[in-house]
Amino acid sequence: MRRMKARVELLSENEIVQIHENSLRILERMGMRVPNITVCRLAGALGAIVDESTMTVRLPGKMMEELLDTVRKTADREKQQTGSVSQLTGNVSTQIFMADYKSGTRRYGTMEDVLDGIALIQSLDRIPHANAVVVPSDVPEAVSDVLCYRNIYKYSQKDGGTYILTPGSARYIIEMSRIMGRKVSYLFDTISPLSFSENSLDIALIFREHELELTMTPMVMGGATGPISIAGLLTLQNAEVLGSLFFIYAITGRIPKYVAAGHTNDIRRNMMCSFGSPNQALIGVGIAQMADFYGLKSGSNSGLTDSVYPDFQCGFEKTLSAAFSMLAGTEAIGGQGLIGADQGMSFAQLVLDNEWIDAFNYVTEGIEVNEDSIGYDTIEEVGIGGNYICEEHTIEYMRESSWNSELFERDSYDNMISGGKDLLERADEKARELIAKNRTDIPVVAPEIARALDDIADQAVKELT
Repeated sequence: MRRMKARVELLSENEIVQIHENSLRILERMGMRVPNITVCRLAGALGAIVDESTMTVRLPGKMMEELLDTVRKTADREKQQTGSVSQLTGNVSTQIFMADYKSGTRRYGTMEDVLDGIALIQSLDRIPHANAVVVPSDVPEAVSDVLCYRNIYKYSQKDGGTYILTPGSARYIIEMSRIMGRKVSYLFDTISPLSFSENSLDIALIFREHELELTMTPMVMGGATGPISIAGLLTLQNAEVLGSLFFIYAITGRIPKYVAAGHTNDIRRNMMCSFGSPNQALIGVGIAQMADFYGLKSGSNSGLTDSVYPDFQCGFEKTLSAAFSMLAGTEAIGGQGLIGADQGMSFAQLVLDNEWIDAFNYVTEGIEVNEDSIGYDTIEEVGIGGNYICEEHTIEYMRESSWNSELFERDSYDNMISGGKDLLERADEKARELIAKNRTDIPVVAPEIARALDDIADQAVKELT
């Protein structure tokens, strides 16, 4: 076996069906608020029951079951059939604040931070998309997303983006992506419980015009916008996922992945949304099982922490929820480089996250067992009481049989104590070195494309500010 296989389960088959049936009951009896007449009528054309006076759309259970049957028939079930644990990559979720551990400060993000983030991510193999690390506070808010896309397209070898904020900016971003020959998608999120915003619906229709994809991540907060019990949270969240799936299908004709970002709030102490409690592992496993029930690939907001410092709590919480969620079958985790529950972005933390994800993938790749890798002849030759340091078999297999890290230390106590730099210092230094190495501010695209991107950005600034 070369790839690791597993199936961690939280819910029984009966419990999955119970969550499913209650989710459909929520959508049929309560429905969702959809304040856009065009989207309401698109839903109505598929059999939804629309009340235009309240902009409420109810989704009959029979209609939803028929849609889900279609989903199951057409879904890619390769992952479920093989049972292999997916390789993991990290994603950058655009933040408001930038944190600097070296100076012990947190401040509003700037466009310089965005450019530094683009440079850093070029050298982080497990972070495939150069998303904007922050919303830049030093540019006009109305075009901050446009300007971020412009710089990502101009200076990054990797694709990337940020949250699209308005219908006006959406059109300019789509035009930029067309020039780049790339496909941009829109995060079509609910406002829990059971609602969409007018702004989001308007943007979704623009993406429909251009035949582009919509994605989703309903984020139900247990104890605030959803039940505090995990069973109740999973049920309401599942209802929002199925509702989002229906509306995305009504708008685009496509079926998205099952991605959800539910959390529980710490209502006993401070009402803070928790990113790192053990509940995240339970929620992640539940998401994986519900997605598998519908035949869909899934992602959850796991691999996160409540700690604002890369300490033991940070590492433990990230690993706990990521490992359980991935072993249950999810294929994506939450944004990396974060400090706490969306408290800011840290370049040092992003470097550390890239490192642990690489170690995670080393484990999930499994091992190769054959006569050569077993090395019986070498074992027999070395015999009792010998050693394997100078054997050809050791030389042949020493690279693939160990995970090499530039950050995590394996040394004697005396050497590590006298080394002078802890893990955070090494990560911070590496981040600064990579930014200095990659940050040139020279466009990676042809001059005519760079000029076209600048022209579009300039037009957006004139129109939207």
